[in-house]
Formats: sequence, C-alpha cells, structure tokens
Amino acid sequence: MDEMDKQNNELENEANLLANEGEYPEDNLADTDYNMETASEVAAPGIGNRSNLAEPEREEEEQDATMEANVNDESMGKGLGITALILSICSLFFLPVITGGAGIVLGIFAARKGANALGYWSIGLGAFSIAMTVIFAPFF
Repeated sequence: MDEMDKQNNELENEANLLANEGEYPEDNLADTDYNMETASEVAAPGIGNRSNLAEPEREEEEQDATMEANVNDESMGKGLGITALILSICSLFFLPVITGGAGIVLGIFAARKGANALGYWSIGLGAFSIAMTVIFAPFF
C-alpha cells in the first residue's frame, strides 16, 4: 500500500505543478497548434472582410436594364423553338392532332423570332405526326 500511495502522491504533485504553472504537456500544444492551423487553411479568405460587406447594391434601374439586355428576341425564339420541338415529339406518341398542332403553331412563332432550325424541325415533326394519324387512323 505504501508504494501505491507514493505513486498516487507523485501523480497528484505533478498534476498540481502543471495546474499551478499553467503548462500543458507538449502533445497537447502540438495538437492545438495543428487544429488552429487547419482551421485557418479551411476558412475562405475575405468572406468576413468589411470591404466585401460594404459594397452598395445596384439600383433597380440598372437591374432592369441588365435583365432586359439578357432577354432578347433570339433567346425568346430559342425557348419557343425548344417548347415546339418537345410538343412535336410528344405528338408522335399521344394526342397527335392537339400536340402536333400546338407544335406547328409554336414552331412558326419560333422561326419568326430567329430560331429557324428549331422552328422548322418542330413544324416538320408536327405535320408528320398529324399526317401519319390521318393515314393510319382508319386501319385501327
């Protein structure tokens, strides 16, 4: 028992010395430095910078002008052309007269807005679908 008491006293003395002096074992120091260094490497630089936060927002007129510049007739024609082509392809599988007719009409609008290839393809597919329905419908 005396040896165990001696060992316990020695351990307590070492713990008191470390606590009183504010020293930590070298392993903990290295680990803390490593964690701090890792945190500084992971953080994105400049996010919390005051100059980034102080940037004024754009005025509404400038935002509207930018939005109008991004949406022009060519981009509207492309959107109409894609929609018309999707409708014409769908007309090959169901409701050929309705979806094919819608594809033809939207294809005409798309061709007038500048998306010639998309418009003409959708007109052709829609017309083909309606023609095949008219030809083969009496047989079913």
